[in-house]
Amino acid sequence: MRFTGQKVLIVGGASGLGAAAARAFAGEGADLVLVDRDGAAAERVAAGLSRARAVQGDAADPATAAAALALAAPDILFHAAGIDPASAGDVPGTSLADWQAILSVNLTSAFLFARAVLPGMIAQRRGCLLFTGSIAGIRPTPQEAAYAVSKAGVIQLARAIALDHARDGIRANALCPGFLEAVMADRRATMSAADLAERSRLASARVPMGREGGYAETAQLVLALCDDAVSGYVTGQAVVADGGVLLA
Repeated sequence: MRFTGQKVLIVGGASGLGAAAARAFAGEGADLVLVDRDGAAAERVAAGLSRARAVQGDAADPATAAAALALAAPDILFHAAGIDPASAGDVPGTSLADWQAILSVNLTSAFLFARAVLPGMIAQRRGCLLFTGSIAGIRPTPQEAAYAVSKAGVIQLARAIALDHARDGIRANALCPGFLEAVMADRRATMSAADLAERSRLASARVPMGREGGYAETAQLVLALCDDAVSGYVTGQAVVADGGVLLA
């Protein structure tokens, strides 16, 4: 198993792509620490895996990163935490509270966890950081100004780390999905079943491949980007997985 003996820290590991990646890493022998603000959900995911532990906390609080590192100094950081509240739209339609919350969860927390894990990786002269960006960070999507800005920042964070620490044996990349099979947990909580079905229909219609991406298949890309044997020469990249949306 290709990740046997490696410690993987997943931020936002209780649902969506984070949980799918946790299952995929566990299937390849990794030891896992799952961080999520929904501690009960993180515990449920961890309980279904071997060698997995959960940490409840706000990812934008430095104390949460410290608690996670107290369990294990990771070889791999996968940052998948993110929000995209429906109440935030264009710039005039986005409240300061929403702007600050989106930047805090999507970007500041990525910085905090990177800052926490990098000293240990530098010391061992090996490490991989993968951040969840978005195609919105490359080409803005309508009525998501704060979200697009936050994801552009995530991409630049990955590039900055890659440039500064390449000679320390560290790689950093941003995975930029398009439409995945479900909206993020914070937005999903405000949508009815009919809303979700309509969103899925409209999303699929915008994708040249005619479908949304699956969490399980995207998790396999996460593993590939964190596997030095596969992607050891890949760093500082915004890797797009969008079914061709940016081509249209």
